[in-house]
Amino acid sequence: MTTVLLAHGSPDPRHAATLERLRERVAGPLRDAAKGETRLVYIEHDHPRPHDLGPTLTDEVTVVPMLVTPAFHARVDVPAAVRALGAAGAPVRVAPALGGDPLLLVAVDERLVAAGHAVDQPVLLVAGGSSSGQAGQSIRTLLDTHPRAGWLTMTLAAPRAGATTGRVVVPATLAEGVLHDKVAALAQAAGSPFVAGGLADTAAVASLVLRRALG
Repeated sequence: MTTVLLAHGSPDPRHAATLERLRERVAGPLRDAAKGETRLVYIEHDHPRPHDLGPTLTDEVTVVPMLVTPAFHARVDVPAAVRALGAAGAPVRVAPALGGDPLLLVAVDERLVAAGHAVDQPVLLVAGGSSSGQAGQSIRTLLDTHPRAGWLTMTLAAPRAGATTGRVVVPATLAEGVLHDKVAALAQAAGSPFVAGGLADTAAVASLVLRRALG
């Protein structure tokens, strides 16, 4: 049995380093729960890729898509990765992606506290966005379902005028990388405080991954 954390990947090495720390946090509990070895696999940029690992897998595989918003990767790349991971005949179960779970908001709380901010402070949560608009809708729905006073969401693809005013800007990204740094530049241009770092470096996201993997 193998648990696969399926991540997007990034040309920025900080991305893989952050996700490796997350893998280390969840590997022990998953092994204790008879979920076998925990592997990180990437859709692009980093290695290994699904087609690298697939030929070695013959026993049951649980895939946890490490995605906080649904977009092209969730609709197209995840199914393709699942096919590659099952190429040698391994039965593959795909867990829900991380997006939509309120533990992501708890992860934002953790990042705020680590950066010296109060959790009741107004926040602008910024995702990368997608051409279909699904990424923006996903993050808005999460906050609509679990509202926080003074919190707003937006995507880099669809900025909201004045949204940064009076708010701490937090990237809705698992790890530092290209999108994270674009959100940082947005906050700097607006003169707004910015919370650096990825959500994957939180106990809440580790708990969420464990919940998804254990199903």
